[in-house]
Amino acid sequence: MKKQSQPIAPEGSPEAAKLRQRAEKRLQARHLEAGPARTEADTQRLIHELQVHQIELEMQKDELQQARNELEAGLEKYRDLYDFAPVGYLTLDCEGTIQEANLAAASLLGIPRSRLLQQRFGHYVSASDRHAFSDFLTRIYLHQTRESCELHLLKDGRPAIEVRMDAAATSRQECRVVLEDLTEHKRAEADRLILNKLESTGILAGGIAHDFNNLLTVILLDLELALESTASDMKLTELLEEAKKAGWAARGLTQQLITFANGGAPVRQPVHLAGLIQEASQAALSGSTVRCNFSLPDNLRPVNVDAGQIAQVMRNLVQNAREAMPNGGVVSVRAENVVRKAREEPALPPGEYVRVSIADQGDGIGKDVLPKIFDPYFSTKVKGSQKGMGLGLTICHSIVRKHNGAITVKSEIGAGTTIHLLLPISRPQPGPEPAKKHSNQQAPNDPRKSW
Repeated sequence: MKKQSQPIAPEGSPEAAKLRQRAEKRLQARHLEAGPARTEADTQRLIHELQVHQIELEMQKDELQQARNELEAGLEKYRDLYDFAPVGYLTLDCEGTIQEANLAAASLLGIPRSRLLQQRFGHYVSASDRHAFSDFLTRIYLHQTRESCELHLLKDGRPAIEVRMDAAATSRQECRVVLEDLTEHKRAEADRLILNKLESTGILAGGIAHDFNNLLTVILLDLELALESTASDMKLTELLEEAKKAGWAARGLTQQLITFANGGAPVRQPVHLAGLIQEASQAALSGSTVRCNFSLPDNLRPVNVDAGQIAQVMRNLVQNAREAMPNGGVVSVRAENVVRKAREEPALPPGEYVRVSIADQGDGIGKDVLPKIFDPYFSTKVKGSQKGMGLGLTICHSIVRKHNGAITVKSEIGAGTTIHLLLPISRPQPGPEPAKKHSNQQAPNDPRKSW
């Protein structure tokens, strides 16, 4: 096996001087061993060997320098991969003290990396999960195997975030940890469950709604004929008119059910939301003691939406706000232009949006109920004169998702509820100018125009 060369000391260093002295002594020893009979040829051969050896040393030096450069480049690449990885990396000792951390780990905790080092990781674990983390760390060093767990981490000044930890011991004193933020995964899973429920509900509701709609068409036609035949009987005419209104209301309900089916796909056009929001909100509050305050700036960007479906969303949401305040109150409706960046919540493509916020002064919704409000057939309404099937918010969620937007709810007991809609703005298209403001909005008080 070839003996590996020792690293060459830098020129001018004490080590290099000592090496030179040793080499000269060895050369003198060779001269003494050779004796006085050394010829000119021997001297030339010795010089040649020294020159060859010098060249070998120079080549070895070049190879070592190249290997060092490659090692430094690889180390730099490793550092970049480590620091800029999309998941958090930590090195913990057996006491749970942070020895190393990458930028993603620091970002997850909302703390600069320099402040993380030599800190106990358990300080950043929520109090309810610290015992589980201690057991997790013990298992890693005890079994010397890869372990996983899910914990809630305390982010500086923000709500706790749920993460998955995968760790493996590299020695009896250190372990490597991978932190993955589960917030987006959990939200995507919740959205997937809602969409699955919507899909199954849509199959059922779509078939029923179409059949029911056909029956309503016959009923409404017969009512029209009956009205023409009883024009002289005012009392009967009044009763038929009431039945006709109820029929149109029922037909409006079937349109909400059809929204779940394929026929409910939006027909989009550029729309200025200000007028649509006012008309839909006032229609939802008609006849109640609840009033509405609007904040709708003149520079509100147009959005590319189905005006009828978005008006339906606004009516449903304002109607919910009205029912949350049975003794009266104020519904605040605000719209504004916003710019969304990557990794903001809720998850939407970066870009320009219009955000519509509907806030009530009701009792609010509990944290245990809040995650369920978009589920089909789930309702917080008290069964009574205004009982419902629990489809209003589900329909709103479906419509907004079909418009590539998002709907979120924030609520606290005793502090009311605020619902936010995000809709992408309309991009200018070449060709004819878009319809003027309000030209494609429907009158909310006529249910026949919603289907």
